[in-house]
Amino acid sequence: MKGTITTIQRMSIHDGPGIRSTLFMKGCNLRCAWCHNPETWSPHPQLQYIAAKCIYCGSCIGACDRRALRPAADGRVVIDRRICTLCGRCVEACVSGAMTRVGRLIESGEALRELLLDRTFFRTSGGGVTLSGGEPLLQADFAEEVLRGCLDEGVHTAVESNQTEPWPVVERFLPLVRLWMCDLKIADSEMHRRWTGQGNERIIDNLRRLAATGSPVIVRTPVVPGVNDTEQAVEELCRIVAGLGGEVAYELLGFHTLGFGKFDNLGMENPMSGAAALVGERFELLKQIPERFGIRRKL
Repeated sequence: MKGTITTIQRMSIHDGPGIRSTLFMKGCNLRCAWCHNPETWSPHPQLQYIAAKCIYCGSCIGACDRRALRPAADGRVVIDRRICTLCGRCVEACVSGAMTRVGRLIESGEALRELLLDRTFFRTSGGGVTLSGGEPLLQADFAEEVLRGCLDEGVHTAVESNQTEPWPVVERFLPLVRLWMCDLKIADSEMHRRWTGQGNERIIDNLRRLAATGSPVIVRTPVVPGVNDTEQAVEELCRIVAGLGGEVAYELLGFHTLGFGKFDNLGMENPMSGAAALVGERFELLKQIPERFGIRRKL
């Protein structure tokens, strides 16, 4: 099977226990306004222009047969994405790395070989392989082959999922995933729809089903200023998580702006342009709320 990915990140320590290799897959069925991986929204490859790397040589413009590129007054390159065919000529002509293609098609066997390069570190740290995105379950056949290959090699598997796929899709992965990391972003379904593009009914139902199977689940909430950063919002989420039962932990994650530049690089509008990262005493107070509901932070 082949799948479309953005990158394989090695030596990761934030995508599950231990040292891990994380496979970032393309395609997502949510549009979270605060997303820091907008390059994973589209299931297709995209052209990325990083102005900070550009040396304004014009090589990319001359290489484009479609005339989809032109210089702006400030020297930057403007991309007419309506007529760009993603042929890659501008990428090949670019000597500074300012023009890059985001997304590549890869066979499951090749992905597995790259992911397992650090298996020595997996063994010594209790790590493994994590499938992330985007939404990995949107490429179910490819994800299944990669996860099965990891387990055949004795490597721990984890999946970061938004749980918006129908339960039969999730159920298919129960024998293949040793740890689920799932976002529950907002308790109110209409608010959830406003900020992510979908309601949360299926997400909550899937989380309840997952917990009932005994699968280890870490529920996570990105705490975003002006969206869900009040005590009431966190308490409502805690009530849902506390009612899941099973082997479930809960983490609050502070909103950050590290991925904001990607929107501009990809010619996308940033829904939260100008927002600031959530840090300081208020966030620390919010992180204490789950303890009042008897919810553990770690598995």
